[in-house]
Amino acid sequence: MSVDNKVTIISGASGGLGGTVSRMFYEAGATVVLLGSRLEGVQELAAELGQDRILPLAANLSDPAGAEEVVQATLAHFGRVDILLNLAGGFGGGKPISDSAADDLDKMLDLNLRTAYNLSRAAVKPMIAQQWGRIVNVASRDALHGRPNYSAYAISKAAVLRLTESMAAEVQNDFITVNAILPGTIDTKANRKSSPDADFSKWVKPAEIGATLLFLASQGAAAINGAAIPLYGRS
Repeated sequence: MSVDNKVTIISGASGGLGGTVSRMFYEAGATVVLLGSRLEGVQELAAELGQDRILPLAANLSDPAGAEEVVQATLAHFGRVDILLNLAGGFGGGKPISDSAADDLDKMLDLNLRTAYNLSRAAVKPMIAQQWGRIVNVASRDALHGRPNYSAYAISKAAVLRLTESMAAEVQNDFITVNAILPGTIDTKANRKSSPDADFSKWVKPAEIGATLLFLASQGAAAINGAAIPLYGRS
């Protein structure tokens, strides 16, 4: 499951999941582009890991130009793009559609779909040129079964699955795989704070997700393409 020297762009790199995944890929030998919405956050993580094999960047990924700048900076610095982990996203809801704000859907689409779409669109081009690549998106259990009061979130995550399936079919002959994971509730500080009475032992751990991502990014997972992999823990 080696990712040695593979140039890996990780969006949402300094988040509750992204920080763990970034550490795991770096420790596994990957060359890591730490991508966040704020440069300070990814610079702190880069300083913690060490400056070798690391490029911290910040961008507005809901803007196609921002995503393209990230890929061009990666190519200028490291010469290639091998792996893309689209971990950036957000969660929102709690109200029925009748009480939702007019821009709730746009916010969820910006955070969860457009970030992945724009960055995948830019990163897959050098992958096609080199005839190898791995893209992994983060969907959700809500992408499969909508819950009351979370329609905008579910719509955005369902759209991530359609993106995954379409891209996987487009690039299957270029030795590129595109897959998605469907986490349940992730055991992060933010989620513990928002649900202090929950049984945290049932939630999926960031390191468990990271191990799955390491496998999907490896040559050993070459036969897995267009998949939606549930990672629910016991939640």
